Amino acid sequence: MDVQCLLDIKGWILLAIALLLTMYMYIKWKFGIWHRLRIPGPDFMPYIGQMKQFREKGLAQLDVELVQKYGRLVGLFFGSTPSLMISDPELIKNIMVKDFSKAPNRFALITRRDELKYSLTDVVDDHWRFIRNTILPTFSSGKMRKMSSLLQVKYKMLLDALNKRAAEGEVIEFKEVYGNYTMDVIASLGFGMEIDSQTNPDNTFVKYAKELFTVKFTPLLILAAMSSKIDAVLNYFKISPLNNRKVMEFYKSAVHQAVGMRDDTDKDRKDMLQLMLNAHKDTDRNEIEETHTYENPEQWKKRGLTVEEITGNSILFLLAGFDTTASTMTFMTYNLATNPECQDRLIEEIDSVLGTELPTYDNIQKLEYLDMVFCETLRLYPPATRINRSNLDEMDINGIKIPKETELTFPVFAIHRDPEFWEEPEKFDPERFTPENKAKRSPYVYLPFGHGPRNCIGQRLAAMEAKCALVYILQHYRFVTCSETEIPLELSKDALMKPANGVKLKLEKKITD
Repeated sequence: MDVQCLLDIKGWILLAIALLLTMYMYIKWKFGIWHRLRIPGPDFMPYIGQMKQFREKGLAQLDVELVQKYGRLVGLFFGSTPSLMISDPELIKNIMVKDFSKAPNRFALITRRDELKYSLTDVVDDHWRFIRNTILPTFSSGKMRKMSSLLQVKYKMLLDALNKRAAEGEVIEFKEVYGNYTMDVIASLGFGMEIDSQTNPDNTFVKYAKELFTVKFTPLLILAAMSSKIDAVLNYFKISPLNNRKVMEFYKSAVHQAVGMRDDTDKDRKDMLQLMLNAHKDTDRNEIEETHTYENPEQWKKRGLTVEEITGNSILFLLAGFDTTASTMTFMTYNLATNPECQDRLIEEIDSVLGTELPTYDNIQKLEYLDMVFCETLRLYPPATRINRSNLDEMDINGIKIPKETELTFPVFAIHRDPEFWEEPEKFDPERFTPENKAKRSPYVYLPFGHGPRNCIGQRLAAMEAKCALVYILQHYRFVTCSETEIPLELSKDALMKPANGVKLKLEKKITD
C-alpha cells in the first residue's frame, strides 16, 4: 500500500473522529442545559429523555416521585425537548396569570397537521385570541341554560339503560356506561347528531371516538418526539404519530355534513355547532372570564369562524368532553360508593333541595355539597395529569434564565396529592372545599381546569353534564360496592386520568316513604 493511500485512510479516520467528537460535544451541550442552570433532575438518555419511565410508571406516579425527590423545580427531557416541571404555587400564578403574556401558548411537542391545528389548544397568539373570544359566549350561563333541555333527554336515556340492569341485580361497569352517556351528549351538543350509544355502543361514531383516545407511547410517537426533523419526514409521507387519518376524515365529514344541512329552521337549535356558527354575532358575557379580559376584544370579531375552525373545535370538544367527563363521573361514583356517609349526605341534600324536580343548570347550583364532592373528586383524579405552557422569550424563573420555547409543565396530579398543600392527600374528604377551607390555601394548588386566560373554556359544561346525570341517578338509586369492586383503584398509566380496569358497582333502589 503506497504512502498516499495510507495518508488518505488516516485523513478519513481523523475526519470521522472529528465528526464524532463534534457530535458528542453538541449532545453534551444540548442535553446539559439543566446541569448548567443547576436545576436538579433524574438521569436520562439523550433523545429519549424520560419516555421509558413514562411508559413504565405512567405520568401521574412518576411526577409524584420526581417532586418528592427533586423539589419544586425539576429539569426533564421528553425526547429531545427540555421540560421544566414547576410545582410551586407562586410560580404557577406568575406564569399562568401575572406574566401570562410571556408564556401565552401551550407547548406542542409535535406539530399538528390535521384538523385540530385550528382548535383552541393548538392555535397560538392572535389566532388563539380570536378563536377564544369568538367561542367564549358559547359557554356562558345563558347558553348552558338553553342546552339544559338537550341534556335532559340524554340523562333520562342514561337512567333508562341503568334501570334494566339494576332490576336484574347486574354488576355495572360505570366507566363504559358513562362513556356512552357523554358520547351521546357531545354528539348532540357538539355535532348536532343524535346517536344512541346506550343501546348501540358499537356505532361508527363511538368506535372512531375510542380510536381517537388511544394515543400511546408508540415507537412512531417516540421517533417523532426525538426530533422535529423526523416529524417533518413522517408528515412528508403522510404518516401521523398521533392518530389515524381515517378517523379524522370521518369527523371532518360529520361536521361538514352537519353544517351543510343547517338551514333557517335549524338556527334556533341550542347546540354548540349552531352556537359556533352564530358566535361572531354573540354578545353574551362569560362570567369565568370576568378577570381575564383582552385589549379591544371586538377587533377579533370582524369575521365568523371558518368551516376549518368549526371542524377543529368540534373535534376538540369531542376529545375534551367525552372521555374526561366520563372518567370524572366514574370517579365520583366510586368515591360515593366507597364513602357511604358522604353519599348519604349528598342524597339528603338532593332530596331536601330538589326533591323529584329534574336537575337543570340553575337548580344544581343550589347543591353546595354536590359541588364539594365534584371538586374533591377532581383533586384526587384530575382529568389531565399535567398541563403546560411555552415561553415566547427567555424567562426569569426564581432568578434562573430559562431559554425561550422551553416546555413549562405543571404536574397537576402530583400537586393535588402533595402533603404540603393537602392534609392526608390520599383521603377523599369533600370538606376541603368548604368556603372556609378554600380560603386557607392558595388557589394555585388546585388545577383541574388550569388558571388564567388559557383555562379550560368548557369547565361549566363539563360540570353541568356530570352533575345533572349523577343527581338524576341519586334521585332513584344508591351506588353500592360489590365483590367485583376494585379497592383501591388501579389508575391507568395514560396522560389522561382514568381507572385502569373500570369501576364495577351495583345500584340499590332508594327506599321512599
